[in-house]
Parts: sequence; C-alpha cells; structure tokens
Amino acid sequence: MRTLVKYSAVAAAAAAVLATAAPAAAQETGSSITVLDRGHVDVFGLAYEDGALDLHVHDGENDVEYAPSEVVLAANPEAETVIPAGYDFLGEEGDDVWILPDTNVEGLLFAGWGAEEILPGDFADDTLTITVHDAWGDVDLYTVDDFGDANVLFDSDQGAGSWEATAGSHGHMNWAFGEAGLYKLTVEAEGVLAATGETVSTGEVDYFFCVKG
Repeated sequence: MRTLVKYSAVAAAAAAVLATAAPAAAQETGSSITVLDRGHVDVFGLAYEDGALDLHVHDGENDVEYAPSEVVLAANPEAETVIPAGYDFLGEEGDDVWILPDTNVEGLLFAGWGAEEILPGDFADDTLTITVHDAWGDVDLYTVDDFGDANVLFDSDQGAGSWEATAGSHGHMNWAFGEAGLYKLTVEAEGVLAATGETVSTGEVDYFFCVKG
C-alpha cells in the first residue's frame, strides 16, 4: 500500500495538487482547480471527436466539463462508515471506510461514468474499456447486485481493473477509500474503431480525490 498525503481540508488538498501533484498540463496552462464534493458527476466522461478519444469530468449539476487535471473530487466526512459483513475486499468487518455510494445521497458526490457522447457505430461492438491502472492508497470500486453481492471493478491491492462501457450508456459504482487523505487514480479508456480495426486510447490520465476525515 502506498502512503497517503493527509490533509484536514479540501482546500489544502487542492493546494497540494497545484503545488506538487497536478499533471503538467494544468501547471503549464495555469488552470485553476475546481473542487467537486456533491451532486451528480461523471468522473470518467467519454467522448470521441476528431479522431481522438477523450476522458473528462462532467459536472452534471452545473452542466460543465473539466479536464481531469482541473478537478479535485472530494469525499465529505459524511462518507465515513464501517465495513459491513461479507465485504472482505474492503478490509476487516467494522473498520472505518469512506464510501461514495452508487445512489444519490444528499451532501455526497454521486460519482460514475458516462459514454453518452460516444455514437453508436464508431467502435466495434459499440464498446469501450475503462481501466484503472493504479491508485495511491487503499481504493476499491465496485457495484452491488440485487442480492447484495459485490462485483469488484478495481481493487488497489490486486492491480489494474477494467470494465466495459457501451455507446450511449451511463453508470454508477461505489467508491471506497480506506482512510482520509489525498488519492490519485490513473485511468485509461480504449476501444477498437469499427471502420478500421485500429485501437485508440486516451492514454493514462490522472484523477485526484480528497477524502476528508
């Protein structure tokens, strides 16, 4: 497990990102950092335009799109809970965990992914793959079925994790963090063009989360 950078406030995390951890693009352009800590957000927003596949952050509350380097995504203190029975991949039952849930809870980020900007027919089988390659600290992304069973999409203890997104689709998952602090997730999306068979990729893109204790 990697050591987390710990801060007591989102503002401090944003400052740290600007000073030490933000991608070079944000630093070179002087882009400001926006903190998103509640409401509907497509963290992994997908678009394919002018031959390029793009990952962005779509703030659905204000209908604004950001480059990932321009945003810190925050889990407010209300996200803190305890690990339930049967979720061993999160850690020991009863231990503290911070979860952004796959349902809309007032005061928390309702975070997911969106491929509404991907047109049918652009990609083979109308399918793209989203991969989380790496993360600082203890991070798990998962969905839960109607029986309460978890489908783990990414577990930082297990290495990279992937799932498919179809053209025009949209989805949410649970985002679990093992402790308060500043996190970075390295993400990539790719797909095979239907017309040429060429694989196109966003390349690896960094996202920053601040989990407040």
